[in-house]
Amino acid sequence: MTIPAFGWLLLPLLSGVIAFGVVWLIGRFAPARAPVTATAAADPGTARFLFTNGILSDHDLPERHLPPGLTDWTALHAWLAFRFPDLPETPDDMPGRDAGERLTLRSVLPDDTATLCLQRIGSACHITLQDPAPGDFAENHDRRRLGTRLGNWDSALRNAPFGLCISDGAGQTRWDNTFFATLPAATRARLLPDADKVGHDGTTLTERISVKGDSASPPRWFEVGSARIGADLFHHVTDITKVVQADTVRREFVQTLTKTFANLTTGLAVFDRNHRLALFNPALVDLTGLGAEFLSAQPDLISVFDNLRDRQVMPEPKNYANWRKEIGKMVATASGGFFQDTWSLSSGLTFRVTGRPHPDGAIAFLFEDISDEVSLTRRFRAQLDLRHAVLENLNEAVAVISASNLLLLCNARCSALLGVDPDESLAEISTASFIRICADLLPQDAFWSEVETRLHDHALSAPMQTVIQHGAGPDTLCRLVPLPGGATMMTLAAKPVGLTLSRRQKAAG
Repeated sequence: MTIPAFGWLLLPLLSGVIAFGVVWLIGRFAPARAPVTATAAADPGTARFLFTNGILSDHDLPERHLPPGLTDWTALHAWLAFRFPDLPETPDDMPGRDAGERLTLRSVLPDDTATLCLQRIGSACHITLQDPAPGDFAENHDRRRLGTRLGNWDSALRNAPFGLCISDGAGQTRWDNTFFATLPAATRARLLPDADKVGHDGTTLTERISVKGDSASPPRWFEVGSARIGADLFHHVTDITKVVQADTVRREFVQTLTKTFANLTTGLAVFDRNHRLALFNPALVDLTGLGAEFLSAQPDLISVFDNLRDRQVMPEPKNYANWRKEIGKMVATASGGFFQDTWSLSSGLTFRVTGRPHPDGAIAFLFEDISDEVSLTRRFRAQLDLRHAVLENLNEAVAVISASNLLLLCNARCSALLGVDPDESLAEISTASFIRICADLLPQDAFWSEVETRLHDHALSAPMQTVIQHGAGPDTLCRLVPLPGGATMMTLAAKPVGLTLSRRQKAAG
């Protein structure tokens, strides 16, 4: 059959009609299917999360509702903890790890019925958040989180231990917290500065303001910081009354110490933790000759000792380098509180230099003029040496017994005669032992017995003496004399020719 020429033009149109009919029939008789999306099958009030080894591996939230950075359990805890504070911090803290036990948590916020269900199976953890509130649950959650944060901020600002106030350009209060609101009205008006004083460049105007109370109470001090933000003024008010009072007490205490130091005859030099001179008194200037201008410039410790050396107020070191090292050791020693040295100067003066530790790593040096003390000690020692020399050169044997009935001292002749020397004996020699030694060498039982009794009872109120005869040798004159303080001196010497004792002298005492 031959197809006319125009028939070839109808073939495409006929094919399109047949295809359209087939598609219409399929759409007409085929079962309807909804498009599959991430939230089409999900409840708008429910969100599901799957964590594997603490990492978010799947969820059914639209990406626009997923909080940024929610990739692991830590981020999930930070996102949900304000509503569910009992949410475990790690998946390992969940119960029923292998048994698949469920953990259901309820929101702690008022008027919030949301629940959080957790189930741990092996390394996987299924979490279901259900929020019956109308609307999208993610928006509800963010709105509650923002409301909770704003509520916490408001509570913190209102109950802050310092004053907060927002005022307009006319000085009218727009908002204030509890601290500022409880201040008297006159005090509040006194604390807010004029708006013209606060700059427009964002800088903070800080003022210290004293507010007088009644006659019986001291004034209160406040520190007010004011800054302009937009058309409003923000004021921060801090009660610094105790700080001002403490500073006043400290200043008065320092003034008292300064007056005390000014009247000391001991030179004082206090170096701070950086070893720079922080405090000195007039006595230091008088003793060392260092100028007040030099000391007021707060020189360091080495400079001070260099000047002392130049002025010959300290012993001249044999080696300057070693001397500088010794100064460093002296500083370290003084920091431990153990430094003390005596400087004998060519001028005849003698200084005692003491280093003491000071709080916060500082060091205090004390310079004492002990020239009179040293001179007195030397004279006293010379007198003792003179008396000792006189005692040692006597022909008589001399022994001194203390008030506690111990042999205190004896001269060389007594040591040679009796064989005793308390200076060389480690053990103390009692009166009884000493009398026994005397009785063995110079027998006279009745006399020595009476001497021991009187010394023991401290009954020797007047000198007593006797002559002891022994063999063919010369007779010995024994004499006991009471001394001040309860001590007793006993002398042993050869009896002078022609000496005769009466009965009263023999028994005197």
